[in-house]
Amino acid sequence: MPNSIKAVIVEDETAAQNNLKKLLSTNYNEKIEIVGMATSVKKGIQLVNSLNPQLVFLDIQLDDGEGFDILDNVDNSGFEVIFTTGLKDFKEKAMDYFAFYYLNKPLLEDVFIKTINTFLEKKSSFDLEKYLAFKSQIDDNHKRISVPVKDGYEIINIDDIIYCEADGSYTTFYTTNNKKYVTSTILKKIETILKQASFFRIHRSALVNLKHITKFENSGKLILSNKKTLAVSHRNRKNFIHILKLMSYNIN
Repeated sequence: MPNSIKAVIVEDETAAQNNLKKLLSTNYNEKIEIVGMATSVKKGIQLVNSLNPQLVFLDIQLDDGEGFDILDNVDNSGFEVIFTTGLKDFKEKAMDYFAFYYLNKPLLEDVFIKTINTFLEKKSSFDLEKYLAFKSQIDDNHKRISVPVKDGYEIINIDDIIYCEADGSYTTFYTTNNKKYVTSTILKKIETILKQASFFRIHRSALVNLKHITKFENSGKLILSNKKTLAVSHRNRKNFIHILKLMSYNIN
């Protein structure tokens, strides 16, 4: 198939491997050609380096390491990656935050088709800068967050973030050094990362670091360490007070 996209599959589960091949042959038989398959990190590196595919389906958890190990050791990055994962953890949330292509196993045909069609429309290549920011984030284990900004990525210590505020499809990070960082990432995606690090969505447009709250009033008003005053919505107030009590070991 001279005009088809060359793809490599790296997957160590036979059932998942067969399901992926079936979905591709059924829906994209003339558009995507499987030129190689691997079940390990070592073989995956060899295939990607020798075959120069345009697309790599990459399982995250392999018997001899992680799919990320392949990306860290290939000679070229002129291909796109669609991660396949059975993991329900921080890495999945981080992949969503960075807008990588990924599919949860077992693969669902409608989700698979939507993902592949998006790739075919964009004809994108793997973004190495974005990947390095992603790796930095998951390796830091909730200590820092990589924030996509206009000219690249800002790496911010999570403890230094006082609050995040949404403005349409943009979000502004306010930090302890009196700086602010504007990103086009929506607040909902940021929340999936930061809620695991003592952050709480007090209302539709604000996500606060609970460690930076200096005062909370019965009226719903709270004061942050930078003197900023925000209001907790009626809808979220009960849960917010409950979490505050847990954090302060208040037995009232």
